[in-house]
Amino acid sequence: TLTAASAVTKADVVLTYTNGAGTATINTDLIASVSRDNGTTYTAVTLASQGTTGGHTILTAHDVTLGGTDSQQMRWKVATINQSVSKDTRIHAVSLGWS
Repeated sequence: TLTAASAVTKADVVLTYTNGAGTATINTDLIASVSRDNGTTYTAVTLASQGTTGGHTILTAHDVTLGGTDSQQMRWKVATINQSVSKDTRIHAVSLGWS
């Protein structure tokens, strides 16, 4: 849990990942969500690719309007769906910002 300085209404997310096997489809095989009420309610974000660096793909979601109760207790959640021997997604870093 990250505690924001004031009540949160919007979030920014940055994450990096690599494909260990196969190719993940963003927003289908790799899904990110943000909560402003300590994980009671999550809002799915739409990730967009910003290119690669050091072999890692950079994904962002900016200015996401959050649902749930007005709070300062931020959480992020990343899910890798459809993982198998032929598709292996590796998350390397996640950054969460708020406004």
